[in-house]
Order: sequence, then structure tokens, then C-alpha cells
Amino acid sequence: MATGDTQDILSRLMGYLPRGWFGSNSPIITALMTGIAAVYAPIYAMVIFFQAQTRLQSSSGGWIDLFAADFFGNTLPRNLNETDQAYITRIQLNLLQERATRPAMVKVLTNLTGFAPIIFEPMNPADTGCYSSGAPGFYGVARFGSLAAPFSALITAYRPKASGGNLGAAYMNAAAWSAFSTPLSHGYYGSLADETTSVSDQAIYDAINLTRPIATNVGVAILNHP
Repeated sequence: MATGDTQDILSRLMGYLPRGWFGSNSPIITALMTGIAAVYAPIYAMVIFFQAQTRLQSSSGGWIDLFAADFFGNTLPRNLNETDQAYITRIQLNLLQERATRPAMVKVLTNLTGFAPIIFEPMNPADTGCYSSGAPGFYGVARFGSLAAPFSALITAYRPKASGGNLGAAYMNAAAWSAFSTPLSHGYYGSLADETTSVSDQAIYDAINLTRPIATNVGVAILNHP
């Protein structure tokens, strides 16, 4: 017997009856009270369920999506195959997420994909290097900048690691020829087409647009992580 189920409510209702009125064995009044309890039990379950949906941490299913849509509009949809708890965690990260700064962009993309992006600003000497910097390489960093490209950045973002597929799919991802020794699965070598990722490229573009400052030019390249 659990709190709120039919047996629990029946015992509570029977406890309100005057003692001695129906004796110790009263099948008629018991059947009547069981019918009432059977109606109250699902009502109690619904009350408990909807009470849980009033708080993000205890909500579930589509109610989490409604919370995100209400707070963020259409800027933070659930990712493909994303679990309830993972989505709740991502919503919490974005509730007070810093925006419009470079550290914020790094944090947002790292939280989303699991990999830190590479950000290059043509007007930032720390990204381009400069004469007499004392650093190794071509003027320090070996990338040309330009004062003609203000408020601009180039971002290299990485997709999350793929999941799914089969054992043979390692052949497509292995860094060495030893992949040929990978055991076959279902009699064929796998393909990247068999694998899935929880974050789409569009989700990465949306995160960047939501984080970047207004009136900036941002070029984006989305790659598989090496």
C-alpha cells in the first residue's frame, strides 16, 4: 500500500466511519467505500503529478519543453535523444548564462558540445600576434589580423562525439590503419551514417547567435573533433 493508492484512501475513509455501526465484516459498506477510493486515487495521482510540474527540477516530459519555451522562446529546444535530466541541467545552465562576451561564447559552446571552440578575432593582437612580441612563430601566433574587420570573429565549433552505429564504425573514426583489425559487426564495416549525435549543427548556430553581441560579424565552421 502506497500513499494515495486505492487501498490507502479506502483505509482512511473507513477510519472516518463511526465505530460499531457496521461490525468487523461489512462487505456492502466496504464495496461502497472502495468505489469512492477508486475514484479518488487517480485524482490524488494527478494532483501529485501536476504539483511536480510546477518546479523545473521535478518536472518531466513535455512539461520541461513548455518551461523552456516559456522562458527562452524557441531558442533552447530539446536536443535529439536528450533525456529529461540532461535537458533540465542545460536549462539551468542557461537561466543566468553570461552573454555577449568571448568567455561566455566559450562556455556556452563547451557546455553544449563538450568541446571548447577556437575563436579568432582579426583585431585582437592576442589572436594574431604582433611584432617584437617575443613569442615563437610568425610574430607570435602566425595568423594575420586586420584593422579593417572590427567587431568580427571566426569561430570553429566542434560537434559532440557521435554515438550508436556498430563495432565496424570504428573503422571510419580510427586514427590509424589498425582500424582494419576492428571486429566486423553484422558482417560489414560501419559508416558514419549509422552514428547519431545529440546536438545538431542548427543548435550550435542558434547558441552562437543567442550569445554573440548584436551588430557583430561572426563566421562559423562546424567540424568533427579530431
